[in-house]
This record gives sequence, C-alpha cells and structure tokens, in this order.
Amino acid sequence: MLKKIVLITTCILLVLVAFSQTKNRVSIIFSPASNGLEIPEGWDGDMGYTGKGAKLYELNYSRQINRFFSLESGLEYSINKIETDYFPDGIMHYKESNIKMLSVPIYADLTFWKYFFVNAGPTIDFELHRQTSESTYNQSGIGFGLGIGGRYTLKSFTISLNPFYQRHLILRSKKGAYHENLYESGIKLGLGYNF
Repeated sequence: MLKKIVLITTCILLVLVAFSQTKNRVSIIFSPASNGLEIPEGWDGDMGYTGKGAKLYELNYSRQINRFFSLESGLEYSINKIETDYFPDGIMHYKESNIKMLSVPIYADLTFWKYFFVNAGPTIDFELHRQTSESTYNQSGIGFGLGIGGRYTLKSFTISLNPFYQRHLILRSKKGAYHENLYESGIKLGLGYNF
C-alpha cells in the first residue's frame, strides 16, 4: 500500500512541476482539530462515538497557474482520537482508539482580494495500522476537503491560516449498507517557501 501512495504522490507532483519551475510553493502545515464520526440516519444500536480531537501534519506543494488559480497536492498525516461507548451487558463501557490516516489531497485554490482564498477538492485516504478489533469502519477511500482562509507573502515566505472541514469515506472500495464517516474541522497553520 505504501508503494501505491508514493507512486500516486510522485505522479501528481511531477505533473504539477512539469508546468514550469516558477510560481511554486512548498508548505509545512499543522492543525489541531476537532473531529467525530458521522453515523448514517436509521442506524440503531448500542454503540456511540465521541471525537476527542485530531492532529494533522501536512507537506503541501502548490503550483500557481495564474493570479487567481492554483493547484495543490501533497501528503497529510492525521491522528484522530475517538472514544467508543457501548453497553452490551447493561453497564456502560468506554474504549479510546486512534484512527491514523494518510491522505493525498488534490485541491483547486481560488485567490480573491489578494490575501484571501478558497480551496477544495477530493482526497485519497488510506487508514494506517488498522487493528482487527477496531469498532469503526475502515476509513480508506475517497474523501473531500473544503477551506477558506488568508495568506500573506513576504519575499520568499508565505504564512497562511486556513479554517477547513474534511470528510473521509465519501466513496469507498468495499460495499456495505452502513458505515461511519470520519470528519475533521479546525484551522490549518502553514509556513511556505516560494520558488
């Protein structure tokens, strides 16, 4: 699976770099985020989920096509803490688990009023180190991300603040009637180098 991730990311970055060696930006991004699992309507059971927070780390490449439009991609690693509560024997039980994700976002970025932007697009998601005893559905598949924020460039460096919302498992490889969708929301803090 790791070979597929590296191959997909390499292909995307090569396509973006092939345009030119100007107007490029590489960014390091971090976000403490809130999270949760969205449960489909009509799903009855004795299990509930509470999001206990997430941390996202991202290495991002951006290629500016014109003054208003850029393409972005990269690698994002996230750790989501989820608490599961259930009562099979009439007594409430709690279990905390970590959902570790590696995502490849493919975003379009629209800049307006010079300092503000909207970015959105699909993400290719892989759940890592999944335990067979996990009580959540495997989150590997295609997700979606959306953000609106601001950025300021000073010479070769760019600082950005990007409030965002991401939802995983919109499209999945395995069919199933019910599944939970992991989501994250927060503010991404980024530092980029322009070349």
